[in-house]
Amino acid sequence: MNLRRLRYFTTVAEELHFGRAADRLLMSQPPLSQQIRLLEHELDTSLFDRSTRRVTLTDAGKFLYPEAVRLLAAADGVGRLMEQRRGGQTGTLRVGFVDSAAYEVMPRVLAEYRRRRPGVDFELHTLSSDEQAQALRAGRIDLGISRAAADSTHVEATLVMHERLLLAAGASHRLTESSSACLRDLAGEPIIGFDRSVSPSLHAVLAGMLAAEGVNYDPVIEATEYTTVLGFVAAGEGVAIVPAGVQTFRPPGLQYVPLEDSVASVPLLLLRGAGEPLPLVSHALEVVAELYDPQPPT
Repeated sequence: MNLRRLRYFTTVAEELHFGRAADRLLMSQPPLSQQIRLLEHELDTSLFDRSTRRVTLTDAGKFLYPEAVRLLAAADGVGRLMEQRRGGQTGTLRVGFVDSAAYEVMPRVLAEYRRRRPGVDFELHTLSSDEQAQALRAGRIDLGISRAAADSTHVEATLVMHERLLLAAGASHRLTESSSACLRDLAGEPIIGFDRSVSPSLHAVLAGMLAAEGVNYDPVIEATEYTTVLGFVAAGEGVAIVPAGVQTFRPPGLQYVPLEDSVASVPLLLLRGAGEPLPLVSHALEVVAELYDPQPPT
């Protein structure tokens, strides 16, 4: 038995006329009659009473008809689901993102994506920039929101924004007395930083930025989440340099101060595997393009 013969059967059952059913199916009558006979043979029962003047359903045919309609509808539904998946209307988008993007960028992008494509599910992973590049190359994620570009042979990067850096310090810290601060003001200050073993790229960027101002970047405490970094800052263990997006997190005793230095910013990049993007990834690129007007990294 196959779905095609079931479809032939339901059409004849609805028309109760082989000629009209053949017209609906865009075929001639003899092949249709042959297919119905094959179906009856497979089921070992007669489905139609045929005479020269009329065609009627047998009891077996009446029993089969609603079941055949249900099966065909289910099969059509599977086809529609697969078509929606191919078009990016359904499926699962696997996204890796740096911890700092969880405060503003990720909620905004996800909310807009869900509004446009409510049938899409998300598999979210907090990964450092370096971990995202590895995950993309291994095919474990489809999209990355990162701070550092990777090997262009395997990964393509699009600049989302240059995000300003802020100084995070305890409310009673001397550097919070002014409306802004400079990188060189951090000389001699204990610094709380992101774990360099997890994100060596970010560590290298900050170290180079501070070295240009004569400041040694060697955090006294390193953590893998900004909530932990800022918790230590609020407890008075040191200061931290953080992307502006994290300032939505404001534990008691913490204050953010803008950094005046023109270089005090870090890129936020959209990473994807090289080649033609999957439909789900293409939709994400469209959302980010409208929200942030990204451009190729320079």
